[in-house]
Amino acid sequence: MILTRYKKGCVLFLWICLGIVVGLTGCAGQGIHGRGTVAARDQASATFFSRLDNLVAQYGVRDAYRFPVKGFPYLRTDRFLEGMQKHLQSPEQRHYWIEQMRLMDLESRRREIDNLPKVALMGLADPGEPVPVSDAVYAMAERFSLQMLADDQNDEGYFQRVEKAATVPDEYSTAMRFLGLYPLAAFPVSIGTAHAYEKYRRWHATPPGDLPVVGRLLRYGPRRDYRQYNRQDLKRLFPSTARDPFGLPQWTGEEVRLLAEIFAPVITQDVVAGYDSFGAVAWKNGQVSIDHDRPTVYYYVTYAFFQTMPVAQINYAIWYSERAGKNAPAIERGPLDGLTLRLTFDRQGAVVMADVMNNCGCYHFFIPRKERVERVIIRDNDFEPLVPAWLPAAVPQSRVDLRVNSGWHQVQHVGAVDPGGFEGFFYSLRPYAVLESLPVSDGRNASVFSAEGIMKDSKRIEPYLFFSMGIPKVGYMRQRGHHAIKMVGREHFTNPHLFDRNFIFVLRSG
Repeated sequence: MILTRYKKGCVLFLWICLGIVVGLTGCAGQGIHGRGTVAARDQASATFFSRLDNLVAQYGVRDAYRFPVKGFPYLRTDRFLEGMQKHLQSPEQRHYWIEQMRLMDLESRRREIDNLPKVALMGLADPGEPVPVSDAVYAMAERFSLQMLADDQNDEGYFQRVEKAATVPDEYSTAMRFLGLYPLAAFPVSIGTAHAYEKYRRWHATPPGDLPVVGRLLRYGPRRDYRQYNRQDLKRLFPSTARDPFGLPQWTGEEVRLLAEIFAPVITQDVVAGYDSFGAVAWKNGQVSIDHDRPTVYYYVTYAFFQTMPVAQINYAIWYSERAGKNAPAIERGPLDGLTLRLTFDRQGAVVMADVMNNCGCYHFFIPRKERVERVIIRDNDFEPLVPAWLPAAVPQSRVDLRVNSGWHQVQHVGAVDPGGFEGFFYSLRPYAVLESLPVSDGRNASVFSAEGIMKDSKRIEPYLFFSMGIPKVGYMRQRGHHAIKMVGREHFTNPHLFDRNFIFVLRSG
């Protein structure tokens, strides 16, 4: 049994934790862009990035979505690019890998600059510039980024140093687990997890018409003027040629929007009160709020590996004003809540996997396409992957339909809806990135997430109860890239090997 296998590793884990914590105490922390051993750099470039980083830290506006590469202030990475290191086979791929990290850094710096007060930027830009100060500072970031890259590439061993430094920190704290006696504390959490898994399996095995309804079921779908599934659109989005050096499609912003429209889901929501109406995220009186009158779904693209090959994913996130009501466990109630649906495509553009989580990272489960799975991988001392349902065969010609319960906001059933026959309310699609630099009423911009990747004004009592699980602020809503999806064990939503780690897929050519 799962719990029996789990107990076997407890003593070994305690000794491993002790060794790791002792090792960690000997590691002196450095700044997020601490200087490594690199070639001589243009002094103006180094000074600019140092001053900009200091301002970002001073005002607490660091964009936590991507992760700085220590020693290279013009690079940031994520778990997919970290995972790509073992797949780099040519100089072209290595240069492209570096360039993607440079562009990630510029993307984050654009948001950080936009979120800094204008007065803070005045000391960085030339006062004679005819453009807004934020645009002037960003133009400097672009220029100095290229300058520093050119300087560093002259140094022997540059790529090896970047590869060593381009790592993503764990969302789990080994020190917290050690101090909280994790192996002992995890045992009751394991029992609770097993019960939750069984509840999910029962929900998804129940015909949707037999699921309990506390309030009234309201159905939300993408607007009628959004693009629906079309085979020619899919061929254009997933061409057999004209791909990047990783073999991935090279999409424009308009093409990402098209992809998001084609696969946008339907949400069938049990509504009791305002906390069940997902909406647009906005600033109100200096706090993060949800505008129930503007149903909105936020989308973004990510990448992972499927059968060891890089593939694309589209993510859809919705946000509620709170987790509340009689369905929600008392310890999980609190302001702000949300869900994320992710669809993963193979190289030809077929949807091979869907998975869902709450936006705290909890209650994650898989919805694979049944004919693509040979078997589920079950490991000793671990829970088997939660697969309560299979992806409906009608997808993508029909839209994924998520049945969500009231208050707790858990997905109880996954179905499919013919887009031509949809009746209900309509939501708008917006890029997720707007949340990371959202206009405030006084004309400023601010991210709704903290520099640690936690949604501002999100609160729970769970950290006091589950400190030993090693997830800082467990239960709080989190920014993309920061979702730990297991309390017992370690796993991340953005682990690019998540699917290959949990499934053996049917081999197909092409």
